[in-house]
This record gives sequence, C-alpha cells and structure tokens, in this order.
Amino acid sequence: MKIRECTLKSYEDVLKSAKEAKTIAAHITALGKVRSKTEDQVLLNKIDEAIEFLQRAHASATKGKSTPTCLDKVTDSSVKDLVEHCNKAIAAKKPEWQVIAERNGWVPNT
Repeated sequence: MKIRECTLKSYEDVLKSAKEAKTIAAHITALGKVRSKTEDQVLLNKIDEAIEFLQRAHASATKGKSTPTCLDKVTDSSVKDLVEHCNKAIAAKKPEWQVIAERNGWVPNT
C-alpha cells in the first residue's frame, strides 16, 4: 500500500485540508504545499483557481479577523471544482502518474 499512499497523496492532502477548519491563510499555505509536489496539470490549474479565490477572500476579510472555515463547505465554484476533482481521482484509484499518462494518450495493456 505504500505505492498507493504516494501516488494519491496530492489528492488526499487537498481533501484533508479542505475538511479541516483553518484560516484562509492556512488553506492557501496547505494548497501551496500540494502545488509544489504534484505534476498533475489539471490539479495545478484547479489549485491556482482556488488560491486566487481564497486570496481575494482573504484580502476582503476584516483586518486581523480570519474565521476558520472548511473549504469543502465553501460555495465558490473554483473551490468546489478542486474538491470534486480530488474526490474523483481518489475514487478512480489511479495513481497520479497514470492519470497524467492517460490524459496524454497512454492506454494500459489489457
């Protein structure tokens, strides 16, 4: 199972963070860490879109008052898309390398 842990870790880390009540800044940091480790371009794009939303939300928050929130409860479409993408990736039980390879035309031997 060690291979599975490594290969689905990016998706699992996003979901783990999304379910935790954290400040917006803490969510941005957690997503940035996942971003630096993944090679899944779709995941990178979705993280970027979610971070952009979170940065706007953080900038408009009352100075010094950041209420912890769970990302999986946020109604913004970019955050919902990110969470949904990770849920689907984990449900498919395909390692990140396979997801990337299939997007680029690779087909497993049958």
